[in-house]
Amino acid sequence: MDLKKLMFFVAVLFFSFNSTAQRVWEGQYNRLGLQVGANHFNIHTNELAVTGKTSWTAGFTARASFYNDFQFVYGINFFDFNVDMTGREKLAQDSPFEAIPYNMIGVQANFFGSYKLYSHYVSVEAGPVLQVNGKLEPRQDKELSYVGNYNVQAIDIENVSPVNVNLAVGLSGGLESFKLGVQYQYGINNFLNPLNDEGLDEKDGSLPNFKGNMSLIVATLTMYL
Repeated sequence: MDLKKLMFFVAVLFFSFNSTAQRVWEGQYNRLGLQVGANHFNIHTNELAVTGKTSWTAGFTARASFYNDFQFVYGINFFDFNVDMTGREKLAQDSPFEAIPYNMIGVQANFFGSYKLYSHYVSVEAGPVLQVNGKLEPRQDKELSYVGNYNVQAIDIENVSPVNVNLAVGLSGGLESFKLGVQYQYGINNFLNPLNDEGLDEKDGSLPNFKGNMSLIVATLTMYL
């Protein structure tokens, strides 16, 4: 099953489950919401010169009362990720540097614990995120550009980790029917580890052992049904 089919499947499954689970009683609720927003994606690594960029996110979320001021927040969100890597068009070391745009699509499943700081108006959330994503693909007209000062091309370093685990913390505020939120995520596994199994050292013996962790800042608007 490819990534697009998986994204469609989990969305249908999540919506079907929550459509029968919604309920409201005396100010407490279990409600499904539609979520849209923007994300700023980056990769923290010493081996590549990466610049984070902003793109979109959208998905479904649910907020459920648990005990007193504690709630659960869980959901499925779809992401378009973008970054730039510094490279050069030609192999010669004196070639001018340029930005190589990369793109990746992914889907995240999250399960957060939430605590209401001020009634239902302001809450803080934290918890794990499971991310499944495709390849980190360079823009087609930059596929043959060389990355950094290495003798490898942009298309050679697109195989990043397809499954990632992130830790997230965030803040949300608004009314029961809609909320604005901001969230920070940091990946705990080596996002670039698959590159170490690509045999790239046969092209350039000076290549280091790749290590990098992804980070994500997400701003969202959620409308509860």
